[in-house]
Amino acid sequence: MGETVVYGITGVASTLASVFLVPFYTRILSPDAYGVSSLLGILFSVILVVANLGMGTAIFRSYFSAKKSQRKEVAGTAFIAQTLFPLVIAILSWLLSGSISTLLFGTPEYSFLVVLSSIALFFNAGLAVPLALLRAEGRPSNYVTINFAKLIATIVFSIFLVVVLRLGLAGIFWANLIGAVLGYLIGLFYSFKRISFSFSSYWLRDMLKFGLPLVPAGLAVWILNSSDRYFLNYFAGTAEVGIYNVGYRVGNLITLVTGALQLAAPRLIFSVYEERPKDAKYYFQKINTYFYLIGFAAAFLVSVFAKEAIQILTGPAFHEAYVVIPLISFSYVAYGLFLSFGVGAAVTKKTHLSALSTLMASVLNIVLNYLLISRFGMIGAAVSTFVSFVALALIQLVLAQRVYPVKYEFRRILIVLLVGSFLVYVATLIKFGLFLTLLLKILLVLVFPVILYFTGFFENREIDKLVKIWHLVLRARFKPGVILESIRQEIIT
Repeated sequence: MGETVVYGITGVASTLASVFLVPFYTRILSPDAYGVSSLLGILFSVILVVANLGMGTAIFRSYFSAKKSQRKEVAGTAFIAQTLFPLVIAILSWLLSGSISTLLFGTPEYSFLVVLSSIALFFNAGLAVPLALLRAEGRPSNYVTINFAKLIATIVFSIFLVVVLRLGLAGIFWANLIGAVLGYLIGLFYSFKRISFSFSSYWLRDMLKFGLPLVPAGLAVWILNSSDRYFLNYFAGTAEVGIYNVGYRVGNLITLVTGALQLAAPRLIFSVYEERPKDAKYYFQKINTYFYLIGFAAAFLVSVFAKEAIQILTGPAFHEAYVVIPLISFSYVAYGLFLSFGVGAAVTKKTHLSALSTLMASVLNIVLNYLLISRFGMIGAAVSTFVSFVALALIQLVLAQRVYPVKYEFRRILIVLLVGSFLVYVATLIKFGLFLTLLLKILLVLVFPVILYFTGFFENREIDKLVKIWHLVLRARFKPGVILESIRQEIIT
């Protein structure tokens, strides 16, 4: 459990860092420039999915199935493959930099930024193998060191190059490249002795057989999360992309909560399934309700204060970004339901159902992006994202129920949805001075659990459990591993 928490910290830090840089970027860059940065960043994130060949995950399977004497050869084969293939991709991107810039922005003006992104791609792809090795060998401290060094270098150089030296867009991409190179070098330092520079066609085939099928699923996730920016760029221009992306990042803050739940879920779910098989379905329905409530509460909080958060975080040119935040936040609540509803697929080892759900939802997302963004701009993009994620959860529910039916508490889910949605709407009507507005919205937040209580959402047994869990948290002195294990024990007793 401790290692899981440590690995999860890197994702939390990355999300916080992306929001931390928003006040700097939006006060120096125009919405157009910020949109260009967003589009190129997203483009190379999907190219990275292809360049990785699923190797970051596949190496685990081959590493542990190999004899100890063969593990260096497995690591070496993966490292060579993850050097040569990304190198080819990076060179092609470099050579096509002018065409990529023209295709995206109608001008070759940003070709140098494509070149910098291509170089960074090579180092980011190459880092996948060292990171996978560190996880396979149970070395979380080294894993976190690499990611934090990369992250801090990117932040420091971003501020220095963009804010101090005023290099604009180029500063962002130079900072990303510096962070990628530093992470790659530290990764090599930690894993060099564990890699044999011998190549095995057998182990390559073994890893590709497992890793390549993961690429389409990765692309489908990318479509759900990011394809709307390209439709928005085509129909509305880079400025609207820049504004929308700021709102998306703030709305995406709730993944700090849903991501933590996602890390805690596997151990909780599988321990319940193994220790209490006869009662597992009962516990799964309760876990789904609690996780949904926690995720919804986080989205509710972000949505209520969306306008004020954007006004504080960004320059005036980006203030309209607040309108998309509630839809984006609640999209990730739906994503949390998708993960919860997939418990049946997980315990029956039919995880292909989750991949099928993602593929179907991504197709829907593309259709909705075209229909809605062409007419409504960034609001259409947010609606498309929300509807697609809701569909993702529902498709997962239908498919998983066929292999492992669970009677989820839809009445309670609906109560939270109706009460929370009404209060978010009320929050949009509060338009006074900043101090009074914040005061009234704080009161609105405090009213939320009170209304849930009087609508009968909470059961007496659950209230007693919550009191016990709170005391456990206090006694654990906020140690994440101890807290999660205590909560797990309290839930299954």
